[in-house]
Amino acid sequence: MNLKLDIGPEILAEEELPIASEHLLNLKSVDGIKKTKAHENVTINTKEEIKSQRTPSGRICIVGEISPDKQGLGRIGMIASAVFLIVLLNLGQVLFLGKTKGKEALASAAEAFTSLKGAGQSVISGENGSEMILFDEAQQLFAEAEEKSKFLLVHQSEWLAEPAEVKSLRNILDSGTLIAEVGQHLASAKTSFENLPKEGSLTEYLNQISINDLEPASAKLEEINALLAKVDLSTTDYETKFIDFREKVKAISVMFQMWVENKDAVLTMLGNRYPQRYLVLLMNNDEMRPGGGFIGSFVLVDLNDGRLTNYEFHDVYEYDGIYQNPIEVPIHELKALSRFWRMRDSNISPDFTYSAQKAAWFLEQEGGPGVDGVIGVNLSAMQAMLEETGPLTVPSLGKAISAETLPTLLSTLVESKYYGVGSPKQILNELVKSFLEKLKNTEIDRKLAARVMLEAGKKQILAYHKFPEVQSLITQLHLDGAFTLSDDYFMPIFTNIGANKSDRYMQTSINHDTQILTDGGVVGTVSISRTHTFNASTLSWIKKITEEYGFTKWNPDLEKILGNAANKTGIRIYLPEGSRILSTSGVLRDDLQFYYDPLEEVSYFYAESIVNPGESKSFSIQYALPKSFNGNFTEYNFHVYKQPGLKNIDFTKTFTSERSLLSSYPLPNPPEEPFDYILKNSFESDLDIKLLYR
Repeated sequence: MNLKLDIGPEILAEEELPIASEHLLNLKSVDGIKKTKAHENVTINTKEEIKSQRTPSGRICIVGEISPDKQGLGRIGMIASAVFLIVLLNLGQVLFLGKTKGKEALASAAEAFTSLKGAGQSVISGENGSEMILFDEAQQLFAEAEEKSKFLLVHQSEWLAEPAEVKSLRNILDSGTLIAEVGQHLASAKTSFENLPKEGSLTEYLNQISINDLEPASAKLEEINALLAKVDLSTTDYETKFIDFREKVKAISVMFQMWVENKDAVLTMLGNRYPQRYLVLLMNNDEMRPGGGFIGSFVLVDLNDGRLTNYEFHDVYEYDGIYQNPIEVPIHELKALSRFWRMRDSNISPDFTYSAQKAAWFLEQEGGPGVDGVIGVNLSAMQAMLEETGPLTVPSLGKAISAETLPTLLSTLVESKYYGVGSPKQILNELVKSFLEKLKNTEIDRKLAARVMLEAGKKQILAYHKFPEVQSLITQLHLDGAFTLSDDYFMPIFTNIGANKSDRYMQTSINHDTQILTDGGVVGTVSISRTHTFNASTLSWIKKITEEYGFTKWNPDLEKILGNAANKTGIRIYLPEGSRILSTSGVLRDDLQFYYDPLEEVSYFYAESIVNPGESKSFSIQYALPKSFNGNFTEYNFHVYKQPGLKNIDFTKTFTSERSLLSSYPLPNPPEEPFDYILKNSFESDLDIKLLYR
């Protein structure tokens, strides 16, 4: 075996030769201090060495030949020297991270991540072109970080593990490159979404966007998560920001993975395999029912290949009025309002799956078509959507309707039979047409989609589908209103039994307190305060607005229907099964009724509340839970379930205990005596509170 040493290219004899080769360093004649400083300026670049070995050399010096007896095991000394050299290199890498260049590399990487974050926000917000600039900037910064850390990243050892700090930096840079690629996919997908074809199959177009961009992005996000999971920046100033970033990447990855897993379900909903027909219930939550607002109208919508092929607007009484089957109303609250059960009162459960199935059943029983799915849209969600689309033109009025004026105009013109007894809801039909026309604007589509999901999170928009795979997606997105009653929970259900629209003017405060006693017993207190805000100024504003649209035919009965009358509401209070009433205030104990709910197979307490305009009333119930709270370290879980369509609620949850509160989720509001935990919430969605006591 010959050992060859490359000592550099040929150099002309007449030139000065300061050193023998750029790859050799002769320090024999240098004193100790100078020798140490000389070593500091020497770097070994393995990649350059390999490159040099692969190119023709200027001169090859034959140093010697290794005899057979020195090969194999006889090379232990050489191997030991190599291992020692690797140890030194690894030590240098670890120390380097604490030096200026290592910090500069991390700083460049951190700055690159910031650019990527801005690019992602640009994709979402729709600032055309800016995201590409930020993606390019991020790639340049990652390249700069990699250049600054090149020495660190040269690690070829098969004997020693790469230092943790170096591995973290390598993973950051590798994930940064992948994130930039994800960004390119997102930007490409965004462009595709903004250029939807006007003809042809829209579902097939969406499928191609998924195959070309969304699915590759999802796969890369999984790689990124694996890399970032092994990053440790605990010795740097970037630890907190990095952990936050890593959690956000995980959340985004989950969303993409959900898309990949449910793509077929989404395309099915849009009519990819078969045309789809939907029953869209228009629910007025100014007049509450257990499963949302009163169903006054509905729209039948047909989708095929992702395109709207037909829609029909209907007054619910078109079908309810001709149905003769005498079905008894199944809940006690509505018996005084309706002689027989019909589609308009089908939403009798806060679980929308049940309410939707009954609505679809009634539609068929009353002579309508079968449907594949049901969508419930409350009036407050319609109002929110108008905030995104802008005012909608109503030809018959000659003036657009804004989000602010929508509820007042709808109720006034419908209840007054402004368009005649035969078509009292013509205004709604015109609004639906105008809304669908607005949807042709892609800029509105993007903002509207975000607003729809926000309202769905508030249970103002709900959905159901008869295909199990689609319903599974609806459940994952919490669009079904489903709930699972746990050990300790609270669910209030409000039903308007006064036959007017006064719920719009009711402001409700709910306080729920839990006391954990020394012996482990648990006592809960529910306090509900309701204020009817309708007054002379309210009526004056309503008349002013409606007059601008040409309506002036006011009468006392119409005023009462619109809210200038007592609000009469039945209130169900669901508490853990077996709870025992200890005391009441503001309501007689004998007036607090006890009912069984066969749908949920649980019991509930029931009270009626009558509040006149300008008046406030409140009541409270104190009860004992059937279970005790014991254990040295115990997690206490409390769930609050929101009724679909419910609005104008201020909710406060408090806990008091002799025990020490170690942690809580969500984070509490600033402590107030005598509570050890307090949370104030606008009660727009379900709440899940977790406390750890000692």
